[in-house]
Amino acid sequence: MTLRPLSRVAVVGAGAAGSFFTLELSRLRPDVTIDVYDRDGRPPGAGIVLSWAFADQIKADHPEAFALPDSALATWDRTLTVVGGERVWSGAYGMFGVSRRDFTAHLRRLVRARPNVRFTRRTVTSPPGTHDLIVLADGANSRLRTLAEDRFGTSASLGRTGYLWMSTPIALDPTFVLKPVRDGLLIVHSYPHAERESTFIVEADAETLARHRLAGRPVREIEELLARTFEAELGGAPLRAQTPDWRSFRTIVNERWHDDRMVLIGDAAHTVHFSTGSGTALAIDDALCLARALTERPAADAVEVYARTRQPVIREAQAEAWESRRWFETLSRRERLEGHRTVFALRSRRAANTYARLGARDPEFVAKAVETLAGRRVALEPVDLPLTIGTLTLESRMVDVEEAEPGARTLCLPTTAGARRCLVVGAEEGLETESPVPDCVLVEEGPSADIGALVRALRTAGASVVGLVLSATEEHYRKDPAACGFDFIVAASQAGTGRVERTRLADETRYRSGLPVLLLSVEEMSRDEVNTVILAGRADMYAWGRDIRAR
Repeated sequence: MTLRPLSRVAVVGAGAAGSFFTLELSRLRPDVTIDVYDRDGRPPGAGIVLSWAFADQIKADHPEAFALPDSALATWDRTLTVVGGERVWSGAYGMFGVSRRDFTAHLRRLVRARPNVRFTRRTVTSPPGTHDLIVLADGANSRLRTLAEDRFGTSASLGRTGYLWMSTPIALDPTFVLKPVRDGLLIVHSYPHAERESTFIVEADAETLARHRLAGRPVREIEELLARTFEAELGGAPLRAQTPDWRSFRTIVNERWHDDRMVLIGDAAHTVHFSTGSGTALAIDDALCLARALTERPAADAVEVYARTRQPVIREAQAEAWESRRWFETLSRRERLEGHRTVFALRSRRAANTYARLGARDPEFVAKAVETLAGRRVALEPVDLPLTIGTLTLESRMVDVEEAEPGARTLCLPTTAGARRCLVVGAEEGLETESPVPDCVLVEEGPSADIGALVRALRTAGASVVGLVLSATEEHYRKDPAACGFDFIVAASQAGTGRVERTRLADETRYRSGLPVLLLSVEEMSRDEVNTVILAGRADMYAWGRDIRAR
């Protein structure tokens, strides 16, 4: 990349990323000529989501950026989730939707008005000629980035569900719809983005789409089928697709964000799942960061500073978005829903939304979720709610891991009748102890033992509660622990940075087995985090310890 003074910059793409970069650089560097290339045939799109707090930060330097008519905006402070037939409201503070079409057109007008900007409507198929720097802001399908994927280290991973981005000509409440259908779930992410228009995204796994004849047919037929399916939610309004067919979300990652004269910003550099509603804000922040770096140092240094500054932010955002995506993908394959607890799980899929934080911001919603768990209105935290497993009733869901004998660790259950230490036996070795055995016995999973017979033998020997400890290798040999006679299951936490991934095994086991599950965490969790995991239904109990094993 040239070290000569910056004089000419090309910007490919005039969406939010390209426009904000142009506005900021032209404000800070009026001496630089900026050529903006906007492709032909841009689709109208639907809406985007931002927070007013973010918009207010932007308006400090660009007061005109959000100067749109009221008809192109919609604001909200709470979100509706329709869980089956139940309507659950919860807080979502200071958010607004804006028409993508109107917002982009407004930004283009601002860009065109800058004296040092030349705006060209043309699809760019090769790098423009004599510019000192080329900013690729042309989205996830960036043509120029694709031509240089090896140099940028581009990779993409596909989501497990299909989604169809649509709009409807009415103002809906910001809503998640979780609609059980035969052997699956249809999920809707919707929000108003104008006075008389809303975004309506339908998501489902491939099997559900195939079973309900929603895939492999003309998009107009799909629109009509979905409009009938969601007639109650839409009030009879039609749906219009903004994408030509069902798509799997592509998470784009680039190892390097600049090469030679080209630098990536926005979706050309990275994508985050739409369920987080953060893609546009991240793109704008990229644009502002790069423009400001270019005012302080030569281009070669500036793009490196920009990449070092933004890449850690994006890695964190993509990790959170991956968690959110996985949560919805897992939910799409389920039919059993638990009202307020399901909504609490939806809200707490993001790490910042803990039991304490949501309780402080939306106490009535959290109290209803606790009531759903307890079966009655209580003034207790989830970890303090009693839980019955077999013939024992726990007075707390925080379970201790203790040294039973040298080399052997086990659970000590806090029951209403006092502490109960569990005996651990290996499924392969069978029962090698004198009768009677303790109240509680844990069986370590194994591949070849007659585990049902072992459970029966333990019952005969005096065990009133028998738990299954899942294999740490995740080679789970028993498809139906409940049918084998177990009362609860111990599942270890998984590697991962987020709540959803760390509790993945416990959550899946709980759903499939229908039994209470104890999350054995290798890292100590705060009481707030344990409350969050339990109320979200990702586990029923918690213990902190590296493992549980027999001698």
